[in-house]
Amino acid sequence: MSEDYADGCVAAGMGEEASPETVAIEPDLAEPSVDSLAAAASILAATALPAAANALPTARSRHRDRARGWGRAATPNMRGSLLMIAAFMAFAIMMTLIKLAGGRVPLPQILIIRQLVMTLILGLIVGRALPRIMHTSRPGLQFLRGMFSLGAMLCGFTALIHLPMAEATALGFAQVLFVTLLAILILGEVVDRRRWIAMALGFAGVVIMLRPSGEAMNGYALLAILGALFGAGITISVRVLGHTERTETILFWQGAVVLIALGGPAMYLWIPPTPTEWVLMIGIGVVGTAGQWLVTRAYQMGEASALAPLDFVRLLLATASGYLVFAEIPSLVTIIGAALVAGGTVYTMRHNAGARRLPVAPLPDNLSA
Repeated sequence: MSEDYADGCVAAGMGEEASPETVAIEPDLAEPSVDSLAAAASILAATALPAAANALPTARSRHRDRARGWGRAATPNMRGSLLMIAAFMAFAIMMTLIKLAGGRVPLPQILIIRQLVMTLILGLIVGRALPRIMHTSRPGLQFLRGMFSLGAMLCGFTALIHLPMAEATALGFAQVLFVTLLAILILGEVVDRRRWIAMALGFAGVVIMLRPSGEAMNGYALLAILGALFGAGITISVRVLGHTERTETILFWQGAVVLIALGGPAMYLWIPPTPTEWVLMIGIGVVGTAGQWLVTRAYQMGEASALAPLDFVRLLLATASGYLVFAEIPSLVTIIGAALVAGGTVYTMRHNAGARRLPVAPLPDNLSA
């Protein structure tokens, strides 16, 4: 290769002695003057930079218009699906923080701090509108929704602290069956064959990952299933309340019920948190607030039975968090089950993109409170 380089130098005249004329000319060719560089910079500043500056807002405006057009074209179920996935990402972070803090801090203490942070954030958002946010036309249903939330948190988070993240999350997927049945019985929603297939596919993946056996049905596993039943109650109550109540109102009443119910137990079990535990508990409140708002908006926008199969995305996120944070390595069975879950989720997303929103039947008189 060095020979080729030398031949190239000779062919270009670099190996011969330079003539005086060449010596006089080459510096001008090799070293542009300061004036020429300044002139080039002036031309660039006068032409290229303004053109680029003008093109940037135009590109941003084009992207905004494209996003707005997509938003207008998307069906309510599709928009609800995207909000739901964003909520699950926030919940995955929250679950990881709860498992980290729950090794020493009592669960009622974690939940009371979480709820105080959520209430503070809500107060900052609504500001002077707080009295109006507190008003509800359905206090009975708001209280019931708050109790559902309390039961789901106590049961589900207790199972989460004592079981692997993937297992605790998978056990909670009985909620999908409960939601579908309650949506038919209470909301009058119609579940077509495709949604049943998507739900069955996802549930099959959950069963594969669980590897059901007598040993799996311990007390914490039963708590996870009970938490799923309470979670289905949350879903249906939010779907009903969404017709007349603001998202902020629903969150305020949930906070009030949880704070009142957990105030005594949290004070009795209280232990002084370390600085790290304070950070964990405050973080739980922040990401929990974001997740609550997103999931509430999602169920107000889309049908409960259409969004329920997307709940399986939580399992994928929980498996990833368990591996990255707690060194819980998924087995081949878990990977196969997760693939089925992902397939059901993608199928549901595609179906939701073209689905029409069905009318929701009014709540029966005996539950109108």
